[in-house]
Amino acid sequence: MPESQQRTVPLSSSVRGTIDPWRSPTKPPCKFGVVICALWPVKPGLNLAQRMGCSERHANLIIAGKRKLNARALHALISAFFE
Repeated sequence: MPESQQRTVPLSSSVRGTIDPWRSPTKPPCKFGVVICALWPVKPGLNLAQRMGCSERHANLIIAGKRKLNARALHALISAFFE
């Protein structure tokens, strides 16, 4: 098969969509994302999404700093401290 027709192997679901704010090559991580990743080191986006009632993708975008911090995310963080 010629190089132009070779297929790429898709990433596994465990890698795709995973946010690691410490490895962002374009800008430093947002402070909220650092706190969330310290609070929930395994799948922080999933934990935040469950507490916020939103999609995991939206939670990952908030953690990465690509979306504005909203009241639901702040409420999820504060309530996690008092559990």
